[in-house]
Amino acid sequence: MRRWRMGFRPFEILRERVARDRLPAGPERPLCEEDPEEFFRKVRPLEDRNFFWAPCPRPPRREEERDWPPEPLRVRVWQTSEYMEGRAPGVTKELLRRLREGRIAYSRVLDLHGLTVAEAEVVFHRFLRECLFRGDRCVLVVHGRGLSSPRGPVLKEKVRFWLERGPLRRHILAYASARPCDGGPGATYVLLTRKGWRKK
Repeated sequence: MRRWRMGFRPFEILRERVARDRLPAGPERPLCEEDPEEFFRKVRPLEDRNFFWAPCPRPPRREEERDWPPEPLRVRVWQTSEYMEGRAPGVTKELLRRLREGRIAYSRVLDLHGLTVAEAEVVFHRFLRECLFRGDRCVLVVHGRGLSSPRGPVLKEKVRFWLERGPLRRHILAYASARPCDGGPGATYVLLTRKGWRKK
């Protein structure tokens, strides 16, 4: 009977055999490094749960992550050195701005690529006369940027000269380099007068 009782008291026998002072002393520290009151001010209980949720602080972002993605660089045609424009006396800056931004639709296009200066002059003046006779308000002249020419943009400078000092200059209200979708600095919007024109 005594063995039966001893067999079913293992923890009591173990407690008697192992003295408490023989156990190695562990580090003395509080269970929670933080003040309990401070901890419960930060956490909030979840609904219908028996535990708490505390927000995890996000690590600070690195410098390269703060500047990414980079802002797109928006360069307007009129902010480049290739841009050219002009307006006749009495033409407002607002009208020139509308022409520059492509708000005035062009009805006809002249492409001067592959022509010599002499050929381009004849074709250019014939084209403008036909546009004035038809009553076109705005046209687009494509002359190129002259990047492959060792002397620079020859046709582009000639078109500017013809617009400002040519025989049809009194019928030119304004001109401005085109938007990128219409040729950019390699093309020019030309705004014509609304006065009647008769073929000679």
